[in-house]
Parts: sequence; C-alpha cells; structure tokens
Amino acid sequence: MATMTLKMPKLAVSMQEGTLVEWLVETGESVRVGQVIYSVESEKTTFEVESAFQGELTQIACEGETYAVGAPIAKIVT
Repeated sequence: MATMTLKMPKLAVSMQEGTLVEWLVETGESVRVGQVIYSVESEKTTFEVESAFQGELTQIACEGETYAVGAPIAKIVT
C-alpha cells in the first residue's frame, strides 16, 4: 500500500492559489484513474480535476477555502 498526496494544481502559468469549489468524491470512497474528483476555481475559470491514481480518497482541504499552489488537499491510499 502506498499513500499519494494530491496537491493544489497549477492550472495556469500565473496561478498562485486556487479555491476548492467542490468535492465530487467523499472521504472513504474509492476513485479510479481519470475520474473527476474535485473542482478548483482560479482567477479566470473553474476546472474539474481528475485523479491520477486509483484507491481510497481522504479529503484534507475544505470546500470554499483558498490554498496555495502545491498545498496538500487530499490523500489517496493505493
């Protein structure tokens, strides 16, 4: 078993932070590669972010909060 940390992605060259708009998967649920798991709002638009891993998700970040690019927002145990 391995634990993968998901971080606030840098979705644009000028992006320094993003707001976690919505979790589409709850803590404890299984996710698969390519599944949309959350949405992030930057200065200009909202992005849906897909999982790069398969496993069980644990949320760290809260909806509606703003996080710096690279800040941990969730973990997936593979």
